[in-house]
Amino acid sequence: MGEGAVSAAVDATPDTRDRFVDLIRVGSLIGVVLGHFAMAAVVLDHADGTVVVANVLETATWTRPLTLLFQVMPLFFVVGGFAHATSWRSLRARGGGYADFVHARIGRLLMPTAVFVAVWMVLGAAIELAWPDSPATGPLLQISGQLLWFIGIYLIAAAFAPALLAAHERAPRLTLGALASVAVAVDVLRLAAGIDGVKWLNFAFVWLAIHQLGFHYADGVADRVGPRRLGGTMLGVGAVALLGLVTWGPYGWSMVSYAGEPLSNLAPPTTALLVFACAQAGLALLLRGPARRLLARRRAWTVVVAGGAVAMTAFLWHFSALVALHAVLWGAGVDLAGDPTTASFWWGKLAMLPAFLLLVGLLVLAWRRFDRPPARAALAGPGAGRATVAAVSVACAIVAMLGFAVVGFRGVVSGYVGHVAVLPMTVWSAAVLTALAIALARVAVVRRPRRS
Repeated sequence: MGEGAVSAAVDATPDTRDRFVDLIRVGSLIGVVLGHFAMAAVVLDHADGTVVVANVLETATWTRPLTLLFQVMPLFFVVGGFAHATSWRSLRARGGGYADFVHARIGRLLMPTAVFVAVWMVLGAAIELAWPDSPATGPLLQISGQLLWFIGIYLIAAAFAPALLAAHERAPRLTLGALASVAVAVDVLRLAAGIDGVKWLNFAFVWLAIHQLGFHYADGVADRVGPRRLGGTMLGVGAVALLGLVTWGPYGWSMVSYAGEPLSNLAPPTTALLVFACAQAGLALLLRGPARRLLARRRAWTVVVAGGAVAMTAFLWHFSALVALHAVLWGAGVDLAGDPTTASFWWGKLAMLPAFLLLVGLLVLAWRRFDRPPARAALAGPGAGRATVAAVSVACAIVAMLGFAVVGFRGVVSGYVGHVAVLPMTVWSAAVLTALAIALARVAVVRRPRRS
């Protein structure tokens, strides 16, 4: 979005728009970009050509509690719930159906992602052909697609949003309580009863429960109860519950996964992440008043609008900037080995930050034209057939994104195989599923001419 388009969007902002939600969305994605940069501990060995991609949380134990400040994904799911509730209600009021909703979501998320995938498929093939025997090739290509796990999980929330919103409208407290209770029950079965296989269910139930908080916000609960009262209650209850789970339970303080941890709170998500999300949402409500006063100023709101226009592009390409930066430094013979427990490692990080941000900015400029919502067209309307095709579309998209999270772009030439749960997956099968998801979402909303 150019400067003129940003200015026009600012001028066209209705008074009813909740600008605070936009601020959280943009801030969350910026937090992800900076968080990934800060956590990356890449060791490139010039002697044997190996690469080790690690996480500072593995060795610098003092950084683990800091994830309570920098883990922002729960907030993104809360505002996602708000956005899905408002968009589905608007579609429904205008005569739209589930297929229209899925088409809008797929178009918003998968079109820029498809461009990202296509570029990296070409890069992956070129890199594998140029350096087929390098031990660094596989790990770097594999990690380059890892961030797409988020889109896969977010699409799960989007796919179930209309059904869960219907349940919410009938029984809001019961629906939220049921999702949270099932998430807790999964942890009990996993950790107390030793039924480890059920843990994967919480990729759905924990995130769906957090997503449900956005439905309540869309209903105006914060305004009825009072943002300070509700926010203080959520922050207090969530913080006390998290303290108890960490102190007397099996959970750790880190809200980001790392290798070697006894129990991850993120992969799959746990009850600890759920109560952390409650506390984090409460803190956000406490900050809503000052944030809204700030966003009433044109300059501040312009920054948020401009950031929102390229947020998806920055999210998709920032990992590529990180990989490129390390590759350039390695090629230049720079020794990147370091110990995250020492100050020199963090001074090196600080020195790399401007170059990283510059690369992200250049990639955003190159690919931002694909980061735009699909053009609004006549609604296809409800229908069982359309809904079925749309459901298959979003299922393909979810599996595809999780597939890329597992295999990345490794194996374009070599045929590397990973597994999503028990399902074998290659980069090619994930790419085909992505294309199929986009095509089916379009087919689901094709309007057939009426017969005379």
